Amino acid sequence: NIYSVAEYTRRLLALKGPTQVVSTACSSSAKVFASAYRQMHAGVCDVAIVGGVDTLCLTTLYGFNSLELLSRQKCKPWDIDRNGINIGDGAGFAILEWAQEKDNAISLLGYGESSDAHHMSTPHPQGRGAIQAMTKALDSASLTASQIDYINLHGTATRSNDSAEDLAVSSVFGEQVHCSSTKGWTGHTLGASGIIGVVTTCLGIENDLLPVSINTVEKDPALKANIVLKKTTAPVEHAIINSFGFGGSNCSLLVGRKS
Repeated sequence: NIYSVAEYTRRLLALKGPTQVVSTACSSSAKVFASAYRQMHAGVCDVAIVGGVDTLCLTTLYGFNSLELLSRQKCKPWDIDRNGINIGDGAGFAILEWAQEKDNAISLLGYGESSDAHHMSTPHPQGRGAIQAMTKALDSASLTASQIDYINLHGTATRSNDSAEDLAVSSVFGEQVHCSSTKGWTGHTLGASGIIGVVTTCLGIENDLLPVSINTVEKDPALKANIVLKKTTAPVEHAIINSFGFGGSNCSLLVGRKS
């Protein structure tokens, strides 16, 4: 029952407001931020709890194996020898509330969603859905591509995903903005990957750190994105988190400090 986690959370915390579940594969726990954003701006609630959970099961492992997407080694996003994903499991939750100007808090500034419906399990080769999602996120935050300091890539380490996302990122942002995939740290946590990407990125903003794309030893020369390969300290004002699910269900979140 896909509603069980939300219902458990509602009961545990004695919540009285609306409760809903978003189930769009790997973009699920990014899309919940967009849904909460809309609910809050519509006046339905003042505070929202968002999150995502995905646990390992044989059905998932067999399914990804049948698609020949699993790697027998550590996954290597953007690497010339990348050959697939490592399935991980995980969970994460966050509280969204109205930011006070004096707080200088990290805020959800915008989001973008798209559905390119190119293929059930393969991204659009030109990254059209990803381009739409990232562009919409910029538009909703009233920011330009040049104002983005870091991108947390979906970066699954499959050849098709990394290539399509790389093309999309370079099309929108060029080749200078710092990017990394943190799935080398956690594995691909599927429905929980969006929230984990948000938490990782916000910690980076708080500590002026750019997350390293570990296991990426030799970047694929055919890919253009500026991948963070070693520990780097740098101030980050605005960042994008990409989460792209099967069936072309895409979401990009834009977070940062309000100027």
